[in-house]
Amino acid sequence: MHLGESSMPYKSVSIEIPGPKQRVTPKQQQITVATELKETVPGNVDFTSITSAIFGGLAGLMTLSSCYILYLRYGANVATFVGFKKLPASPVAPVPVLVVYAAEDPAFQGAVVALVEFLQSYGGCSVAVDMWQQRKIAELGPMRWLAEKVKTAQRVLIVCPKSSLRSSRCPPNHTFPEPSIPASAPDLYPLILNMVAGHAKSSRDLAKFCVVQLSEEQDNRPRNLAPELRACRSFCLMKDLTKLCRSLHGKDQDAKISDLIFRPRIVYTEKCT
Repeated sequence: MHLGESSMPYKSVSIEIPGPKQRVTPKQQQITVATELKETVPGNVDFTSITSAIFGGLAGLMTLSSCYILYLRYGANVATFVGFKKLPASPVAPVPVLVVYAAEDPAFQGAVVALVEFLQSYGGCSVAVDMWQQRKIAELGPMRWLAEKVKTAQRVLIVCPKSSLRSSRCPPNHTFPEPSIPASAPDLYPLILNMVAGHAKSSRDLAKFCVVQLSEEQDNRPRNLAPELRACRSFCLMKDLTKLCRSLHGKDQDAKISDLIFRPRIVYTEKCT
């Protein structure tokens, strides 16, 4: 028996296979919005007043600065003139000064005492002189005492009389006791001359020594001075008293520029002594 085509029925089935889900990210859109800003300037602004105010402020500042500078320079004198009391100035270290003098007559000795007391009381100096340190001289000896004082002193004043004064003797004044000449004076004067001669080769060391002549006019004739003192700077009292006091304070290294500009000047006259 021959079989033909199969008569069995076929059933077709369709199957859907789901694929992977794809995530879609939404794109952000940037929107640019242009805005127009308008600034309104008021029409009633007075630029002249603003300029005047600026220049007025600058002028006031300059006036205040000028008044402050004038106060620093002349304020103390004006305040004293009005009636205010002047406060004491800040203490300043006194200048160490050594005074050596020739052994002359009591009149010359009295002039030396007046000079030493003036420098100690009014000249801002710490004076070392033999008449005030007799006990120390007796302990150390004249030569050692003089060497130590010359080393520590900033200035060494060598007081010598004028030759014309040696011949003219003043009449004795019995109202006040005449000052006596210390016994160390004849020894110290030759020693200081030898020290000056030893420093003659160095101008820096020789600048420490100054000659003070107690006469009305400075004697420029070299023969009237000791040969050792002719190279030293010389002052004549009372004529050069102001120059002498300025010279004694000329080595102040700690002085500020502002102090030198605004510091009140001190004028020395014969009335101070």
